[in-house]
Amino acid sequence: MAGVYGSEPQKPAGEAAKKKNSKQKKQMKQLIIMAVLLSICAGLITWTVMLMRERYAQEHPMTEQNSSFELQEMERNSGEDSAETTATQVPEFTEETTTTTSAETGETTTATTTMTAATAPKTVTVQSVSFSKISVSTTKALHTTLGGGRTTARTTGRTTVQTTASSERTTHTEVQQLTPNSAPTAAQVPYNELLALYLGAQSQGNSAYFFDDGSAPTVVLHGGQAYRVVSPANSYSLYNWLGGTGGTEENPWQTGTSFMLKSYDENDTYIYYTSSGAENQVIGYYNCRTCDNIWARLHYYQVGVGWQVEYHIFYCNRPDSTNGSDAEIFTSTCDAQAMYESDEAVEQLKKELQNRGMSAGSWGEYKLVEANQQSDAIWNQAGSHNTGFAPQSGETYGVVSANASLYSASSTTSTVAATLPAGTLLSVEKSSLPVGSDMVPVQAKINGTWVSGFMQPEQVLAWVAH
Repeated sequence: MAGVYGSEPQKPAGEAAKKKNSKQKKQMKQLIIMAVLLSICAGLITWTVMLMRERYAQEHPMTEQNSSFELQEMERNSGEDSAETTATQVPEFTEETTTTTSAETGETTTATTTMTAATAPKTVTVQSVSFSKISVSTTKALHTTLGGGRTTARTTGRTTVQTTASSERTTHTEVQQLTPNSAPTAAQVPYNELLALYLGAQSQGNSAYFFDDGSAPTVVLHGGQAYRVVSPANSYSLYNWLGGTGGTEENPWQTGTSFMLKSYDENDTYIYYTSSGAENQVIGYYNCRTCDNIWARLHYYQVGVGWQVEYHIFYCNRPDSTNGSDAEIFTSTCDAQAMYESDEAVEQLKKELQNRGMSAGSWGEYKLVEANQQSDAIWNQAGSHNTGFAPQSGETYGVVSANASLYSASSTTSTVAATLPAGTLLSVEKSSLPVGSDMVPVQAKINGTWVSGFMQPEQVLAWVAH
């Protein structure tokens, strides 16, 4: 009976110890598993929080500018009469939580893990602010329009912060329009215009001559056959020439040699010019102030042992390239003392000069004018506006003939890049010469800076041999 109602038979001591040891090992394994799970959960929570914060920072960068702007917006939305703004409370993040419950049944231990999802805060809307970046070195004109605004104040401790909310701010820039900081005087403008033509002929390997008595400055330019005479008196025409220096259509008796030019003053400044060769001769006089030109062409031929000459005398006056007169006023044949020496022809020429109020002056007062030797004399009269100017490589001299605009493109409807006074030297592409009806590409040096653009052809004066 004792076997039925007595206690459970005792097990050997070694077996009980083994069972207890096994149970401890299982519990240790469970603790390790729980620790691993907790570590994984903690890592996931940390990663989730960092990811959400990074994304929030990217979408809503909280800079000093945004913070200031938000403050203004909150103050503005709080009402006109409010002197203090209360910030709207935004809940912080609720982090993800994990709960682990262990239950032991006999030799089996069960671990139950419960995870609570994290909650995100309410959406915060930050209005971005647009800023116009303005370079401190810009030369463009700036125009800023400020709309109506109001001022609010908030007090924090001992510090009062005052902010102004502007209802509208518009900033725009206009294309810069440069203006030289100097300009030639009215008296200097003609010398600057003649200087450009004189230097332009030199730069192209042509011949240039300058005549001046202080009232009628004139240049003579020679590149092709004719000797072109240019001055304010003939409206700076590049198509007028000294009579007899042109081609065979004007003078069939060509000398084949260059002309010698001299100057003399007889109330006005005169140009005397002559050329001899191939038994032909040209003698001419030109009044720089009136543009009157009287010249003779002579042909010498031998009769027996003596010489005779046939000569024709012409009167020309070309105040510009389209108007003027050109007519033969006398012709004759007479004996000559020698080849290129005819007293009778010279005396008749002087009579024609007197008939038109011109003078042959005194031969001893004639001064030889050498080609390309008078640039310094012109510079001395041109002032300092163009001092140091030289055209760009491969280009030649031009000049602004009247106050003009430099356009940014080859159209008068394009933006005006600069305004240029009359007498301003230009750098002109040789390929665009002679100036025609198209806009002329030029470069101007304005206050030390090169500016490229286009000008209307009637406002550009430039020499090219023709």
